[in-house]
Amino acid sequence: MQRPRRLIAFLTDFGWRDPYVGIVKGVIDRLSRGKVRVIDITHDVPSFSIVAGAYVLYTSYKYFPPGTVFLVVVDPGVGTERRAVAIRTERYFFVGPDNGVLYPAAAEDGILEARVVSNEAVFLKPVSRSFHGRDIFAPAATLVAMGVDIAALGPRLEPDELVKLSLREECRAERVRARVVYIDHFGNVALGLREECVANLCAKGHVEVRAGEKLFSAKCLPVFSLAEKGELVFYVNSLGFPELAVNLGNASSLLRVGIGDEVELARPSS
Repeated sequence: MQRPRRLIAFLTDFGWRDPYVGIVKGVIDRLSRGKVRVIDITHDVPSFSIVAGAYVLYTSYKYFPPGTVFLVVVDPGVGTERRAVAIRTERYFFVGPDNGVLYPAAAEDGILEARVVSNEAVFLKPVSRSFHGRDIFAPAATLVAMGVDIAALGPRLEPDELVKLSLREECRAERVRARVVYIDHFGNVALGLREECVANLCAKGHVEVRAGEKLFSAKCLPVFSLAEKGELVFYVNSLGFPELAVNLGNASSLLRVGIGDEVELARPSS
């Protein structure tokens, strides 16, 4: 069994303007007596976007040392019946809401055990209905990072009972619909497709892109910087996802798409 490293990787949609990130990190430091290190992945996941949170976690987790505990709070269902869970995988631990945000990363690494975080002895009290990141998830993640078995957090949950979320779809046809799963700071549009879809759609060197009622042509290149300024490019991004980008521009603005929207990609007929 992989042993925890006293390292928490912290990911939320809290943003940096409010005190929430600092409060959670203060709780971790207090409960661990300064023995657990925290690395911020990002706190700028778009508000309430489970898909974007799942994408960031899935594309980040494998770069951390084995034994890292991932504390993920993208939780629009806080205070409802959604479960709080802790998951042990082949190399890592994941703590957060059971809304799908943890699933792609945990499933890829291989889920060994899942627990409902329901042991009230673990919680920071009084427990707020709207800040489980502070009162439930942070204490649970801290205990796991300190070496406590996740069995202490609550009853077993079968992996098949976890809320599932899929980030990638296959595309064997010459025309596919793709969901936007992330848009980065530069406006690059990551698509929920498998990496091999780029080769499938790019047989003729470019691909047709329909966003809403507008039709665009994207050049197929290894990287956006090989294109002319302002040119739309279809390529595989550094995190292994097919992506649309504009060299020295903003693809999301050009296409007028947001996370969760769909675009249609097609291999040109001529």
